[in-house]
Amino acid sequence: MIRRAAMASARRHLRAWLARLRGRPVVALESTASRAIALPPQTTVRQRWAVYLLLFVVIACSFVLSFAMEEYARGIRNMAGVQRQAFMQALGKLPGDLAWAWNGTVRVMGGMDFANGGPVLATDDPQALETRIERLARLVHLFTALALLASLFMIHHIWARFRSEDRLAHYAFHDPLTGLGHRLSFERELPRLRGKPHTVVLAGIDRFEHIIGGFGHAFGDEVIRAVAGRASTVMARHGGRAFRLDGPSLALLLPVHAGEPALSAAIANLQAYMALPFTFGNRELFCSLSLGMAQYPRDGRQADELLRRADAALQVARRTGSPASYSQALEAQAEGRLQREAQLRHALDRGEFEVHYQPQLELAGGRPVGVEALVRWRRDGELVPPAEFIPLAEETGQIVPISYWVLAQACRQGRIWQAETGRRLIVSVNISPRLFRHPDFLRRVEQVLAMTGLEPALLELEITEGVMVDDTAGAIALLQRLRALGVRLAIDDFGTGYSSLSYLKRLPIDRLKIDQSFIRPLGDGPQDGAIVRTVIELGRTLGMRVIAEGVETAAQLAALRGWACDEVQGYLYSRPLPAGQVAAFMLGQRAARPAAAG
Repeated sequence: MIRRAAMASARRHLRAWLARLRGRPVVALESTASRAIALPPQTTVRQRWAVYLLLFVVIACSFVLSFAMEEYARGIRNMAGVQRQAFMQALGKLPGDLAWAWNGTVRVMGGMDFANGGPVLATDDPQALETRIERLARLVHLFTALALLASLFMIHHIWARFRSEDRLAHYAFHDPLTGLGHRLSFERELPRLRGKPHTVVLAGIDRFEHIIGGFGHAFGDEVIRAVAGRASTVMARHGGRAFRLDGPSLALLLPVHAGEPALSAAIANLQAYMALPFTFGNRELFCSLSLGMAQYPRDGRQADELLRRADAALQVARRTGSPASYSQALEAQAEGRLQREAQLRHALDRGEFEVHYQPQLELAGGRPVGVEALVRWRRDGELVPPAEFIPLAEETGQIVPISYWVLAQACRQGRIWQAETGRRLIVSVNISPRLFRHPDFLRRVEQVLAMTGLEPALLELEITEGVMVDDTAGAIALLQRLRALGVRLAIDDFGTGYSSLSYLKRLPIDRLKIDQSFIRPLGDGPQDGAIVRTVIELGRTLGMRVIAEGVETAAQLAALRGWACDEVQGYLYSRPLPAGQVAAFMLGQRAARPAAAG
């Protein structure tokens, strides 16, 4: 009874302690990004040892009580033997008339003290008494074994709970994929720097979307894990730490500041290590990192501020291909870029786009043969340079609706010019790779031609060589279907991209357009025109007409005339003109004589 009461009391205390532990409020860690993660209640080392000590006391008490009850049972067994012997001796001394024949059953004679001055125990059979005592001992041992098993189970359960708490606490500050600290860990690390200069390096895996598209997300996780491992190794060598933020982005924290040779050495070692091939089974992969840097505490003390400024530098690094450091000019550019993106998304609805047309002339006689449609963005009364918004439109996907609008405007205007001048002018429209791959592209071209009434032979679509890179067979098939509509096709900026002669002869191309980067140096030396002359001869051999863009000087014109180039366009003849001025130009007011460059 004593042992059972002690065990029950211990279990009650343990259950009460665990209930209080479970009832503690969770800890909420607020990040500077206004995110909260709820962590499970964590026990301290002192509380854990208290639990272990309590279980040890329970087990020890079980063993002590077991031994005590065994000794008690042994004492009862010995006492029973002594009492039986004393009783039999006393029975033999009774008078004959008080004795009776014993047939295996002994009755107690109450009040007679046969052993140690106490009454004899009430029992039917001394042998049965001994049997009961042995059963009691077995029950004591069984209960002790069960108590031991229960204690071991409780130890395992509590140990598993502690392990679960440790694991959850670890994942609250660490990335489960790479094992590196994540954003919360990075935010928690910054206050510990106490203003000591550090460099925050934001690293992004280049072309990671192509890896995902080619091999899947599981393989992408393997790549992230391998890249993070190498980055962590390099950081450990230079006394820094690596953190994984999200996706293919890593944050590196180095205990050096800009201008120190140690920073340059760490960046060089990181790039050299990343340049080594990664091996995944039978695949070999090369990965590179774009790196944007910000200085702590000069560029900020808060994580959001530092990461935002490092990300501004990272965007520059991706465009230039080399590590970049944050400056106030970069932040202004990033803010301006976001503002332009927001304005660009509304520009089409607000009617801010215009289409200007640059004449294209036959070189032999100076006769206008067509125009190239060029989109312009007039924002707040001023024209935005195409180099500022065309790449942004490509990146954001706005190039698709803008290009469809330009296509419709150009076809409609071409139909108007044909009615006004009676000339069959070819209207050339640039088609971006993103638009060319759009699943609705062919149908939209058919709709525009039907809606505007322009003859398909008067529409020329200019594509770049880049459309052949991803899906050459699909690109050729689409070009053939466009050609079947009667639409003319041209390759823009020829010589700057894919330039595969094996595919060029298979393409249904009408015209090659030599990029102005090859035209600009003409006349500076005899070697500068070798590429241009070769392209002209190649086009003639394949039965294609060749047009040179960006003609600005008389020397360039003379060189092209000497090589028998078919057509030209450029500032030497005309700048891109609004639609209202093109008809006058085509009627011959300035068509036969080059205009002054300016």
